[in-house]
Amino acid sequence: MDRKISYNWLKEYVKLNATVEEFAKEFSLCSQSVERVKKIQAHFSGVVTAKIIAIVKHPNADRLQLATVDTGKEKITVVCGAPNIAVGQIVPLAKVGAELIDPKVDDKFVLEKGVIRGVESAGMICAPDELGFWPEHNGILVLESDTPVGKDLADVLKLDDYLMDIEITTNRPDAGSLVGLAREAAAVFDVDNKIDLPKPNLKLKTEIPLSVEVKESKLCPRYQAVVMENIKVGPSPFWLQWRLSQAGIRPINNLVDITNYILLEFGQPMHVFDYDKLQGQKIVVRKAKAGEKILALDGKNYQLSADNLVIADAKDPVAVAGVMGGELSAVSAETKTIVFEAANFNPVSVRKTARALNLYSESSSLFEKNLSAEGTFVAILRAVELTQQLAGGQTASPIIDVYAQNYKPKKISFDPANIKRLLGVEIKIKQIKNILERLGFEVSGSNTLKITVPWYRANDVEYDHDIVEEVARIYGYHNLPVELPSSEIPVRAKNPILVWEDKIKDILVGAGLTETYNYSMVDKEMIEAANRPKTEVVKISNPLNSEIEFMRTDLEPQILQGVADNIKRFNQIEIFEVSNVYRLQKANDLPVEQSCLAGAVVDKMDDFLQVKGLVELLLDKLAITDYQFKELVKDNNYCSVQTALTVVIKNEVIGYFGLVNQKNASRFSFDRPVAIFSFVVEKLAKYASDLKPFVPIAEFPNAQRDLAIVIDAEVKWQMIVDAVKSVDPLVSEIKYLSTYVDKSLGEDKKSLAFRVTFQAERTLKSEEVDVVLEKIIKNLQTKLNAILR
Repeated sequence: MDRKISYNWLKEYVKLNATVEEFAKEFSLCSQSVERVKKIQAHFSGVVTAKIIAIVKHPNADRLQLATVDTGKEKITVVCGAPNIAVGQIVPLAKVGAELIDPKVDDKFVLEKGVIRGVESAGMICAPDELGFWPEHNGILVLESDTPVGKDLADVLKLDDYLMDIEITTNRPDAGSLVGLAREAAAVFDVDNKIDLPKPNLKLKTEIPLSVEVKESKLCPRYQAVVMENIKVGPSPFWLQWRLSQAGIRPINNLVDITNYILLEFGQPMHVFDYDKLQGQKIVVRKAKAGEKILALDGKNYQLSADNLVIADAKDPVAVAGVMGGELSAVSAETKTIVFEAANFNPVSVRKTARALNLYSESSSLFEKNLSAEGTFVAILRAVELTQQLAGGQTASPIIDVYAQNYKPKKISFDPANIKRLLGVEIKIKQIKNILERLGFEVSGSNTLKITVPWYRANDVEYDHDIVEEVARIYGYHNLPVELPSSEIPVRAKNPILVWEDKIKDILVGAGLTETYNYSMVDKEMIEAANRPKTEVVKISNPLNSEIEFMRTDLEPQILQGVADNIKRFNQIEIFEVSNVYRLQKANDLPVEQSCLAGAVVDKMDDFLQVKGLVELLLDKLAITDYQFKELVKDNNYCSVQTALTVVIKNEVIGYFGLVNQKNASRFSFDRPVAIFSFVVEKLAKYASDLKPFVPIAEFPNAQRDLAIVIDAEVKWQMIVDAVKSVDPLVSEIKYLSTYVDKSLGEDKKSLAFRVTFQAERTLKSEEVDVVLEKIIKNLQTKLNAILR
């Protein structure tokens, strides 16, 4: 996660003399990374502070008013349509000639004297967006009552600043707050911080009843609440709205803004309820009941389940615990009595709920990172303090604290010799103590250090090596000695499967194919296309969505989907993928990962011939020679026995190729033939070799004859190969040429052309070749009922 933090705000909590550039450089080296720094300055000019001393209705417009403002030097009448102006307010006044922002086009303009509905306006009272502040508002910007009049607005508001975008590592949610960053900055620059415990007035004039019951203490280890009365809901002062808007948070009202401010300041999510909207003056932390719903603050209704932890009143849920509050219990302009909540929730529960509801918030993001339960107390004190300052509230109940288990500080026994052993540098014990104490650790002892981990680091620092890391980063990794290893660096042995995967990819890409990458997680449709037994299918227990619900069992469905996505755009498609598939062999066990190769070919020419040639090329490049093409024993999920062959070595099937069957052609809406091939990479690697055997060029010339025969449609190519090869040892090769089908050949007939190559350790005579050819023709006629064309 990242935080956008004002440098001026940070300096209120830690004594820093460094420039922002110096801070960003040093802080990034020793703590969290400052990704970028943005200069903040006024986007306007010619705007002064002024006091509204009179308001009258516009004579010619119902929705406009004439406001007389006093700058201390002069009184000016301006036309204003804002609904929130009132006599006595201190407001920003733009005089004629002032430079402002036009929010409609996000560009500057110069204010000119104008006549509005017949009345001259000598200036303009400005809204926040016209000054370049925050875009959403309810009228003009009202400044604090003690703001001096007649001063330049940019000087009064002290806008010159720097906004730092700081990336916070996931294991350090404590550093995601301003106070956490101040602690880090104090340690990095070896200066004092100015972090004090809030000191609100907790004395009760009256006590309003509120009960809190936590039924799920494992999911909510701590829940704190306090009631406050005599609340005045309204806009927050400028400084608070400005801080929130700089961090990317929209100001709403003083109460909601206080909770968001504390989230930035202390890193503790909070929520505020309208007390009068809580039924039974009761808060119950429980799991949702079947059928319950909640209207959340985002304006949407959510169906809850028994797995969702909720905050409820005596009757209904009023918030989704750790995720978002409910609209029906939210504070409004009429709210007079409130309940502040500061709680700690189980990170796994919050994450599961957020994902199940597809409802995410800044609060859920923080709770997922396992916040400390000790952070709630300082947050609720700060909330009371700010409410007393900004909303006139008074405490009307003690701070209710339901804590499942009292906090016990984590203690670590640390041997300083570990620093030398792990970092290779000698750091004095005094310096080690100083670094740790600057980071908030309590340290005692001399030879062996007794270290007490601060509560805000209890979920991050657990072992000796964590202490070494803390010392190393503050000491500075860049200050550690740099020395090349004196011995030879051991080389990790290569995984042979990965080596052959790379080689297969190179071969196929070199042959003109395009490599594809598909997700290992697939939807139900792809699993159904693979048609594997359910006992082999791996279902993901917590999928992000229904499109990645299963682990794929085959590569072929995604390859065919890739063809389907492109077949209408391209005449020729040649794609492949080499990746893992996942299949269960035993129930409740881990799936077996197997590296596989699959590809598809779509061509204007004979697709079967193309894929057969491609397979032969691959096997040749892998130096696999002793293979055979054999018929499928039975139809597989993707091809039928009539249009596919298996690749067999020593009676082991290592793959197959052929035309996609009608079932899958219909499933993927193919309008023309598609050829497919598939291999198990491990089996290819088993028979492949880096050394290609030398095959000498034949000393004597071969002889070739082409034949075309008419046979029954169901006769397979392999049957022809077997019939030809069995005739005579002179037959060295049989090459498929083409298939022709026409009504003139007869019903259920086809014409198949092929080339026979004859080879011997001597020069063959034409006569002896012809004799063997006649034997071949006769054997085909006898065994396959073939007719020579």
